[in-house]
Amino acid sequence: MNITIMMSIISVCLGVLIAWIVSKYLRKNSETKISTEMITSGIALVVGAFPGTKEVILGLVAKYLEIGENVGTDYAMIACGVILILFGIYYDLNIRDKIYVLNMFGISVQKEISDEKNIKDLKLADYKVKESIIDIVGIYDNEMDEKRNEIIVGKIKKSAEAFANRSKGFKSGFTGMAPIPYTIYAGLFLANGDTRRYFEYHRQNSRYCELRKRKKLREVIPDIKIQYPEHPDEDAAEVVMALSVTRTVQDSDLVQFDQKDVIRIDTDETKDNLITTLAQLDKYAKFINDELEQLKNTYPKLRKVHLVAAIPSCLSLEIGKLFALNSHRLPQVISYHYVSSEQIKYLFGVIVSDGLETNRGKLVKG
Repeated sequence: MNITIMMSIISVCLGVLIAWIVSKYLRKNSETKISTEMITSGIALVVGAFPGTKEVILGLVAKYLEIGENVGTDYAMIACGVILILFGIYYDLNIRDKIYVLNMFGISVQKEISDEKNIKDLKLADYKVKESIIDIVGIYDNEMDEKRNEIIVGKIKKSAEAFANRSKGFKSGFTGMAPIPYTIYAGLFLANGDTRRYFEYHRQNSRYCELRKRKKLREVIPDIKIQYPEHPDEDAAEVVMALSVTRTVQDSDLVQFDQKDVIRIDTDETKDNLITTLAQLDKYAKFINDELEQLKNTYPKLRKVHLVAAIPSCLSLEIGKLFALNSHRLPQVISYHYVSSEQIKYLFGVIVSDGLETNRGKLVKG
């Protein structure tokens, strides 16, 4: 076989193989389709620019048309291919610099992160933000019933799973003002995702701020601690765990859980936006999850934990993630929604952790 033809076949096969490998490993998301096609097309142009590849095709055409044709290396074709490859790489890097944000709407006045003011406050590029919204405002009601709850948890599950798949391989973040039980529930479906940017709303100046990666120099991070009853009921099958971060959960709010042991987890101080860094967030979430696991050391017959919490949305979501990864180590956990204007403060709860996944998301009346 003519050496030129052999080199042509090898070049074509090599070009196809390289293009396939690039396509396989770069096209992880539909967002990267354009960049992948530019890169693979550029590779094909470069490979096709050498005479060995073109002679096979042009030689047949020349023979058919009975004309002579001299073919050399096509440097213009190589240049075009290189330009396409470079543009493809640039486009791919630019696409991957986008940030996906999941926003849970729980109140009607809540605004999107992509709102012009919020974008400016957070110093984000508008074209890089792709926001997904879970809006439960029209469905949610303080007097929750089974039907409403079923619609809400179904919507959260579907939207959170879709968000996790869509944002895979990209930067992703979370914000929201939805009830704590539903925010924890959303976290169950984001445990395997990359959601690590949190945008918390600061009421005092009506703006969003992102949690920092680390604390500032000389910044003091409030410690978190647990307090058990003086005389724990070791035979108890149910207990109350009260989490106080944004405000202190008062004993007077817990009258509906009368006769049950109350375990308190508190920070050294309680206030809005107490959590300012990811390290602090991780510390608090791990502490809460670990203490829930260790409750059985004090309560060997424990089956159920009534979780009442005054915590920010970022901590709610991180707790949900940990619950998803440790569900078989935990007792059943019911997270309750607080309504200050009602005589019974915790009107309903949602099962957010259970050994049986079919129980997760079920409504529990307060």
